Parts: sequence; C-alpha cells; structure tokens
Amino acid sequence: MNKISGARAVVECLKSEGVKYVFGIAGDSLIPILEVLADTPEIRYISVRHEQVATHMADGYARHTGKPSVVLVTRASGASNTVLGVVTAYSSDSPVVVIAGLPPVQSMGRGEYQDFDLVSLFKPITKFSYQVECASKIPYILHRAFRIALHGRPGPVFIGIPSNFLSEEIEPPFSFERRHGTWTASCPPQEVIEEIADMLLKSDNPAILAGNGVNLSKANEELRILAETLAAPVIPEYCQLDLLPTAHPLFIHDHKLLSDIDLLFTVGTNIPDFYMWTEVPKDAKIIQVELDAVQLCKVRPADIGVTADPKAVLNAIKDSLTRKIDDEIRNRLKRRYERIKGLKEHLLSERWPKGEWNATPIRPWRLLRDLRETLGPDAILTHDSGSLSTYWLSRCFDFYNPKTCYCCLGGVMGFALPGALGIKLAEPDRDVVALVGDGSFMMVNSALTTSVQYDIPILIIINDNSSYMQIKWRQKPPYLGSDLLNPDFVKLAESFGVYAERVEDPRNLKQAIVRCLNETRNGRTALLDVLTVSDPRYATPETYFKTSRPS
Repeated sequence: MNKISGARAVVECLKSEGVKYVFGIAGDSLIPILEVLADTPEIRYISVRHEQVATHMADGYARHTGKPSVVLVTRASGASNTVLGVVTAYSSDSPVVVIAGLPPVQSMGRGEYQDFDLVSLFKPITKFSYQVECASKIPYILHRAFRIALHGRPGPVFIGIPSNFLSEEIEPPFSFERRHGTWTASCPPQEVIEEIADMLLKSDNPAILAGNGVNLSKANEELRILAETLAAPVIPEYCQLDLLPTAHPLFIHDHKLLSDIDLLFTVGTNIPDFYMWTEVPKDAKIIQVELDAVQLCKVRPADIGVTADPKAVLNAIKDSLTRKIDDEIRNRLKRRYERIKGLKEHLLSERWPKGEWNATPIRPWRLLRDLRETLGPDAILTHDSGSLSTYWLSRCFDFYNPKTCYCCLGGVMGFALPGALGIKLAEPDRDVVALVGDGSFMMVNSALTTSVQYDIPILIIINDNSSYMQIKWRQKPPYLGSDLLNPDFVKLAESFGVYAERVEDPRNLKQAIVRCLNETRNGRTALLDVLTVSDPRYATPETYFKTSRPS
C-alpha cells in the first residue's frame, strides 16, 4: 500500500464507517484534516459558531439514525466547549465520536499553549477516552473507537490526536473498506426466560418501566405485545414519551402508579429517576432486562438481572407467557386490563384545564394543543429541559410513532435547536420542530446561522415566558436570578435570514404555526416567538391544579 498522511488516515477511517457529516469549528491543529475533507465529497462538513452546537447537532443525527456522527474540534478550548453536548450524548445513548487536534506531542507537558489533559476530562462522560500515541496507530484507535461507540448500549467517545501526527506519513495497516457496527441479538438461557414468565404471571400488580433501550433495539412493537399479553401498564422513563402511542390504554405517563405494584419489570432503562424508585414498594420484585450490565442493580437489587437485546428477550418472554396462559389466567388478565384501561381513561379525562384557553399571556396547554393539532403524526419534536417540556408536554401532547420525541436527558439546556438541525439532516422530508425555552434559546441561538448557511429548514418555537421557569416555580419572591430580559426574538431571527413571527393572542396561534411550517416546507427556517405566562403557578400541572382548585 502507498503511504498516506495521518490526516488522510483519519478521513479514510470516517469514510469506512459510513460517516456522512462532520460537525465542528476550524482550528489550527485541524488544518490537515480540513484540507482532506475539502476533497472528500462523501462527507459534508458543517461549520458552527460554538462547539456545543456542533455536539448537539451530531447527537441529534446519531440518536435518530443510530449511526455514528463525528465532531471535529481543536485543542483545549474547542474540546472543552463540547462537554455539555457530550454529557447529553452520554445520557442519551448517542454514538457521537469527538476527535480533537492536540498540541504537537513533543511539546506536551511543557506548558504548551492549550496543553491540558483532555483524556481525563472526558473519561467520566464517555465510553472511551484516549490519546493516540503515534501516527501509525490512528487507524487502529479510530476503528476501535467506533466499535465502542456503537456496541451494546451506544455512547460517545473522545479521541485526541497530536497535530504533528496528522502530517506524518504512515503505511495503512489494513484496507479502508466500508465497515459496519455489530449488534448481538443475544437472549438468556430458556430456563431464565421461563422463570421470568412465571414471576410475571404470579404477580397481581406488575408494571413495566421502559427506557430508551426499547428504541435502540427497535423493540417498540415487542413492548406493546408483551404489555397486552400480560395486561401490565407501561410507564416511560423520563422523556421517553414516544415508546408507544400516547393513546394506548396501557401507556401511563404517571410514575405514581408504581406505588401499588408488587413487581417491576424494567427494560432498556437508564434508571436515573430516583424519585421513581422512591415510589416502588420495598418488597416489590425486580426484573431487569438491560443493554448494559452497568444498569443492573444500580438503584435496587434485582431478583433477576439480564444483559441482552431487549427485542429478543421481550419476544422470548411473550412466547413463554402465551404457552402458560390458560383460561383462568386469561380471565384474570382481562379484568386487570379493564382496570388499567379505566385508569387511563380517567387520566385522559382530566388532562386539560377547564378554562383560560383564550387568556393572555398564552397558557402552556393552549400552545401544546394548537401545535399538536397542526403537526402531522410523523412530525419530529425536540425539546429542552424547561418546565413546559418536562411537565406539561407529557400531559398535553400526543405522540403516535417511535423516534418522534427527543430531549436533553442529561438536563443540559440548549439541545433542542441544534439537535433538531442534526435530525433534519437525516429527515429532510419530515417536519422537525424545536420547542425551546427563551433561556435555552439564548444559549445556542448562533445555530440559526448554521441553519441558514447549510439550508437546514426547521421550525423553532420559543416558549417566551421571560424566566427560567424550571427554577422560578421552586423559589419564593423576588425569584432571584430567574427573571430574564429578552431581546426582540423576531428581529434577531430576521437578522440571520430566518422567517419569524411573534404571537401574543392565542386565537392567532394556530395560523401562525401553519405559516411557519409552510416556510420550512419551502426550504426556509422559521421561528415563532410565543408570549407565554410567566406566573410560576402555571409552571407545572401540579402547581396549576393545586392553586386553581377552590379551597
């Protein structure tokens, strides 16, 4: 084989992994890679104005497609700016590969400009953090990094490459042919499956706690069938609102249901919600089916813990249950199904407030209802960690299909806008909407110029309540630090070349959404600034219904 530069080796590795997009900001330590990318039509380079935006875009693309996405950054300042995005990707099982150009190896440890220990910085928030020791190892390390990012429970990796290696000539150690990630459709021994099925049938009041692993293994249909076979409610983990259709009788968005169970079956979870586990009775049996052994027994000891592909395990359990269910059990399960269905109908009957639909400033439920009625069932929604997204969305917004709801599972503000851009690259023919708070939007509004520059038309809806409402509702007056002074978002957006409107009257809301969607369908990004109520009593359904009921 002819010798190639380290930079060429990097790009050839990306091509062999099927990488279509690289997100980043140009830096002096990256110039050799950028010059090779400029002559590589198979990979599109997306330049952003902040590395957090690059990482969120990569995360959105990787999460939606299940394919690896690459962030290319420079030295310490550029790499450290990706931390919030990497935390989000790590919390969201997203195979984002961060590649950083480092100072020349001969100057490391001698006070070189921006010479910091980035490997240690990224180690706690990635599956793999590594610095390449010599140019000849670039292909090996990158190939390994992609395998780690994709294998088992996906997640981000960090690779640092000293800049002098990029100009060195190396002999490729193997051919750069297209490579594919591996997925092991493993399943535990049949006796374990039978034991799980027996425990589920003996339970009087089981519940299923389902997480992102269901989407990762494309096990949504298997989850639905198992829940219906067992007549067990499915409770989604935080923000996993699209695992089943919202209207499904067994899909219950209320963790308080866990307080009465005698068995909890978890599948594909991260189990970050300690408040959920405080609801689970101490004597309840626990069965876990997870992609990663790290998740087993993380919060509570499990009676049975399985590390395997959720799709394969759910299928096997369903088959075992079907063989074991006789007429007596079937009648018992039917009664349980009707009871849970009645509970779901009751919850749906109380989901909407009785009044204030035309009140100004606009109420959260009016915004969500009008948005849902305007969007098609296949539209994709990204949202941030504000009170509207965290609380009202799960109560007042229906999802119909898997992989149509994405949020920042790490609690980071700023994912929704750039995340939507990454998803739109993967889904150019679908409506993609970023529902953002005014606080989150101001952190990443430079993404507007990326949207315009690279023709990535999405709809951004700002929940403009002039506050960090997620914090404000927990405070007492004067709400120190939580009230915001906002710019004119319409003028700001228009200065980027974005179509923009502002809505203050709820009666004008739906038509404004329609106009903005039409702009995006014609290839232009649109922004809708919705003036919403800033009173903390409206922050969550709990605070609203508590204060609006007569004493």
